[in-house]
Amino acid sequence: MAATLVRIRIPDPTARDDKYLATRERLVMMVRMHWAIMLPIFLQTLGSIVLAVLLTVLLDGLKVGGGIASLPWWFALFMILRMLWRVADWHVDHLMITDKRLMKVSGIFFRKVQTMPLEKVTDLTYNRDPMGRLLGYGEFIVESAGQDQALSKIQFLPRPDRLYLTMCDMMFGGAPAPSSSDD
Repeated sequence: MAATLVRIRIPDPTARDDKYLATRERLVMMVRMHWAIMLPIFLQTLGSIVLAVLLTVLLDGLKVGGGIASLPWWFALFMILRMLWRVADWHVDHLMITDKRLMKVSGIFFRKVQTMPLEKVTDLTYNRDPMGRLLGYGEFIVESAGQDQALSKIQFLPRPDRLYLTMCDMMFGGAPAPSSSDD
């Protein structure tokens, strides 16, 4: 008897986000936030596991048993589940650049779409700290005419040089076409 493999296909939620585009709007670029945004949660989870191991050894040496000895492992399990939730949340969060606006889509159960029209952007600051240069992420600070926007600071952007050039092209237009007439 041959065993049958069953493959479960999980739909990619980012593939359906074209529903947020207007009728005559064109998607230029879509990126997920850089994986470095997950480093703190990974380190916290690893720390909780190390702490659970150390406390287990300490409590075993003190001959403490029962429910108290299992408490560090319950905490470590909570931290692992928290990390898995954050990874799932990171997986569905992404930034979309269209020919008309900048959108950040986030949320697993409750979708949140933050939008800023490109025509309202008055200043775009691009930052890369040493860790960002090492790992390959950057940050945009977006300012608009006298308004406080939800997308004012976008951190952990992957391929920030390419994103910056794309944003500049979208806001200021590409290089002007050479003219054929000599006026």
